[in-house]
Parts: sequence; structure tokens; C-alpha cells
Amino acid sequence: MSQARIRQAGPDDALVVAALTLQCALHRGGTSEPGFLDRFAAAWLRDHPAHPTWIAEQSGEHAGYLQADVLSPLPWPGDGGRGGTLHVVRFFVRPSFRGQHIGEALLRTAAQSAREQGLAALQMRPGPKTRGLCE
Repeated sequence: MSQARIRQAGPDDALVVAALTLQCALHRGGTSEPGFLDRFAAAWLRDHPAHPTWIAEQSGEHAGYLQADVLSPLPWPGDGGRGGTLHVVRFFVRPSFRGQHIGEALLRTAAQSAREQGLAALQMRPGPKTRGLCE
């Protein structure tokens, strides 16, 4: 099996991010609703730089994604202007792609991006399936 390719989502990926979000919600027991994909894509497009998203692709399919919010703190004496947090809000690997280190690759890529942006921290509240990965 080929290694997953991780890439940051851009404006052309709005519907892909919406579809992965819907798959994540359905997997977690949520329901679909008419017009959700278009509504989500439009909302994400309006402010996607504040919600960086990475997509995992493997074998020609979208295997998962990691979506975060960039949180910028107000200045603090002595912080030298460095700060901010990349806060992971959604982290999903489709069940058929689990066990192939895709989650690790997504998280590693997001952490590297945070470092490159000069953010001080990466924050994630792990769920039952991601606790081991975060530890």
C-alpha cells in the first residue's frame, strides 16, 4: 500500500472539506441535512485561513483530514511577539484507512506547519480513538 500524501486544503477543496466533515459527523452518530455541503463549503471559504485544514490522500481517495483554528492571543510583556496556538477542532481518518499511520502523518504535518508559522503551541483534546496518538 502506498504512503498517504498530506496536503493543506485550499479554496478549491471547500467541497472536499465539507464532505469529510459530513463523513466525520455521520461516523460519530450525527445525521445529514439538506444543503449541508454547500452551507459548510461557503462558511469555510469565507475564512479558511483561520481554519487551516490538511487532507490525507491515499490510493486516489480522501483518507481523512485534520482541521484546526488559529488562536492569536493578545500581546503579553516579554513574549517577543511569538504566540498563538493551532487548536485542532476536527481530526478524522476514514475507518477503511485506519491503522496505516495516516493520523500520525496528519498530526505531524499540522505541528510542522504551526512551528513554521511561529505559533507557540499545538492543542488538541483527544477522544477515545486519538488518546494514544496524542500521548
